[in-house]
Amino acid sequence: MKKVLLLFCMIAMLASCSKNTPWEYKVVKVAGKPAETLADYGALVYGDQTAMLNKMGNEGWELVSTYTEVATAFPNFGDASYVTGIRDNTRTSVINFVFKRQSNGKEETKDKPAKKK
Repeated sequence: MKKVLLLFCMIAMLASCSKNTPWEYKVVKVAGKPAETLADYGALVYGDQTAMLNKMGNEGWELVSTYTEVATAFPNFGDASYVTGIRDNTRTSVINFVFKRQSNGKEETKDKPAKKK
């Protein structure tokens, strides 16, 4: 009985691995906003993204990754000898959320620009 069960599990595992599932991906960018205090010098503030995450989940999207984009916070104005002090010169400017969901095989045209004739 154990051998039959093990054989069944192996067949099920191999059958599920051979399926080539097409995926579609979407990146949602969330830009930071300056804080009320020290807006020019401090970190940026990001609002609560719970509503956006729940909306994407309800549409069948699964969050698979996040990454940030970094920007120069205190430029040296083209002078390499100019030092901004002891604070970091960069800060996170955008948080990117990467989602995926199973594709129905049709390309989504909503986000693509129209072709010129």
